Amino acid sequence: MWHNSSIAYLVMGFGVLAATVGQSAAPKLPAEPPTGPFGLSLIRTADNAHADIDLFQATETCGVCHPRQLEELTGSMHLASHTDPLYRALAETARKEAGPKVYAFCAGCHSPAGVLTGLIPAKLDPQLPVAAKAGVNCDVCHQISALTGTTGPWKEPANASFTIEQGMVKFGNYGNIAENRSHSGEKRDFFGSSELCASCHTVIQPMNGFHIEETYDEWKAGIFSKKGIQCQDCHMRTVEEAQKVAETLKPLVLTGKSVAEGADRPIYRHYFVGGNANADILAGGKTHAQMAEARLKGAARLELKSPAKATAGKELVVDVLVYNVAAGHSIPSAVTELRRLWVELQIHDAQGKLLFQNPGLDDHGDPRAGAIAFGAIAGDKEGKPTFKLWEMTRFLWKRTIGPKSFARDTVRFTLPADASGPLTVEARLLYQSASPRVVAEIMGKEAFTPKVIEMATARTRVSLTGL
Repeated sequence: MWHNSSIAYLVMGFGVLAATVGQSAAPKLPAEPPTGPFGLSLIRTADNAHADIDLFQATETCGVCHPRQLEELTGSMHLASHTDPLYRALAETARKEAGPKVYAFCAGCHSPAGVLTGLIPAKLDPQLPVAAKAGVNCDVCHQISALTGTTGPWKEPANASFTIEQGMVKFGNYGNIAENRSHSGEKRDFFGSSELCASCHTVIQPMNGFHIEETYDEWKAGIFSKKGIQCQDCHMRTVEEAQKVAETLKPLVLTGKSVAEGADRPIYRHYFVGGNANADILAGGKTHAQMAEARLKGAARLELKSPAKATAGKELVVDVLVYNVAAGHSIPSAVTELRRLWVELQIHDAQGKLLFQNPGLDDHGDPRAGAIAFGAIAGDKEGKPTFKLWEMTRFLWKRTIGPKSFARDTVRFTLPADASGPLTVEARLLYQSASPRVVAEIMGKEAFTPKVIEMATARTRVSLTGL
């Protein structure tokens, strides 16, 4: 069924480069990795003393006065940052293989309350109180009084580089709070900045300085940053609102109620949806999973360029272009070593016979040789592939598409001499948040198969003549 073919990768774009292959190893660092008062994570309290677990309010308590925010937040990956079963399995593997210090490093962002109180890594997960398992909830974010990344060891926001100050004062980007019995407020401008998000969504391997998650750097180098669009302008908006921001390259100002009976004022939504269409499985968030799928389907565009006519028995050349039209960072992003983004290309003759199908993913969910694929493969110090943060030193392969950029792949295929036209050329851009092989290795018997989302499609016809 298969005929001679080849795929030539021609990477093009503007803004951020669309591909990186064989990234250099991590920079040389001091003998001892940088630490904060609570270990490898840079999270801290105002006085560097342990926090009080009882002063982290439950999200439901906040929801009494802020029902809209509670409804939006419930089912989010933020609230499930500690209980997400995929993270839990990987975190426990980290504790077992790399030790409690590395486990606590991960928990600095996944369970700030647990780390600041010393409950993590001191206690095993079943022994933790509910407040230590509450993830990134209201009181975690709104007790952040300062960002410390640019003055810290990495000179950039990363690895939970913020200060949490417990008390009756809650911080936000709107400090004018009416007097009430629950709390007062103080304005912090960074609540409207990408640097707040980057404090956890930039991950630097603490032992060697290798940048594992680079979403902030991708944004900073792209057009969204230059237009003043922050993370919050997309991820604290609905799908439709975020799409409008991407189309116009202008932030939206929304007004509404922050408190049930309060006056209208500028608001942000609290869904915090990205591209995790498995939020229903991992966080119980059916709405969030649906929103993530909708975001994915609006993030990219697929285009096929081919000649109007071809000759049976001769070579057909098809250009496959993938455009990042709506993401303010690269696609895929974040833990790119887990992400899978690929193009499925098929050519059929007039009778519907399959003449050609490009290499896609293998049975384990990994790209085959010659696949049109995007993502990354991380490597350890010996150059062997790994998905374990504590082993990573470099990317062995990485290919992503920057904001408002595109990637072009040229497929060359020799048509059979007896092919009948017209030919139908079809392509699908598919996304999976993690390789099934890796999920199975991490979770064992509890593993699930991440959803495959069709992000975009393209179709064209080619007339055919004989030799």
